[in-house]
Amino acid sequence: MELDLTQPLVTVRDLAVSFDNRGGPRIQAVDGNALTIYPQQTVAVVGESGCGKSVSAMSMLQLIPRPPGRFDRGTIQFRRRKGQVIDLLTQTESQMREIRGNEIAMIFQEPMTSLNPVYTVGDQIMEAILLHQDIDANKAEQVALGAMRDVGIPSPEVRIKQYPHQFSGGMRQRIMIAMALACQPRLLLADEPTTALDVTIQAQILELLTQLKLTRGMGVLLITHDLGVVAENADVVCVMYAGRVVEYANVLDLFENPLHPYTRGLLNSIPRVGTKRDRLVTIKEIVDDPVEFSRVEKMGIGTGARPWWPWHDAPADLRRVDEPAGDYALVEVKPNHWVGLWRTEAVKDRRDRAPDLQYRKPMSAVTAV
Repeated sequence: MELDLTQPLVTVRDLAVSFDNRGGPRIQAVDGNALTIYPQQTVAVVGESGCGKSVSAMSMLQLIPRPPGRFDRGTIQFRRRKGQVIDLLTQTESQMREIRGNEIAMIFQEPMTSLNPVYTVGDQIMEAILLHQDIDANKAEQVALGAMRDVGIPSPEVRIKQYPHQFSGGMRQRIMIAMALACQPRLLLADEPTTALDVTIQAQILELLTQLKLTRGMGVLLITHDLGVVAENADVVCVMYAGRVVEYANVLDLFENPLHPYTRGLLNSIPRVGTKRDRLVTIKEIVDDPVEFSRVEKMGIGTGARPWWPWHDAPADLRRVDEPAGDYALVEVKPNHWVGLWRTEAVKDRRDRAPDLQYRKPMSAVTAV
């Protein structure tokens, strides 16, 4: 089937996931997340630990343990190889087994804990191939060798018989990528794929993912809190805080014109080469500055438009609506740039289109953090 770059691979809308809390109120890990991923596009989900990044990704594969987890609402529409669009949240376990590792694959943070130490890496790569492809063991081994070559592992004929402890951290991560890509998935979920790797290996791994994305037509969901990685590798950025999207834009627009105070706080807290400071600016200093919350009003939305921030008191003119996230609105404050706002009088009736950007960064574009 010919690759159609104009049709989204994944469309997440109003995703909400909560967890039991030992008799207390349920913990809302994700509350109304929305994003869209196209073929040959990398969407980076950015935010600090606990903001809902990994929960959003694991929901796409129904890897949230239930209980204690629960999908409260929302849809995750996924376009399969033959063009059929399904809601991943409504699929049965047997249906999800056909999708996991086959059409949607995931790279986890720590390769040493994700690889089984008592099986060779070849056996672990071949497991998914034999499960999803109608081929014998000899052919599966050839596919596994090809996957290892694709990710730059030298002498794959020798290394396929080795165990995870015989590989360096960077090579183990390449094995994880080979496992994920062996069945030619349409969507790759990369959860902190360069954690605990030195910067040289990080660059090699991310460059590899970019090349494979382009040559195979994959969509990539990149989960990270490293804004340097985002600037270099992402096409679109989704900034999350406390389970909600606070800003969504293409990577160039977001770095050049961050609108939500939390996004500006993230950017201002990064040390810069050649800039001497006595101390770094903290995120709290930004979001506690009333002046920082006035920029959105200047976008022409209306007087009283205020960025949503859970630790601030709700505005006096807050207008809740009869829906789960009634105090919050994800507003397209200017073309192709969304910001999470309190549903004040200025935006009480706004029902803007959900985040959806086909943007792909030109290969020559360089964003300086």
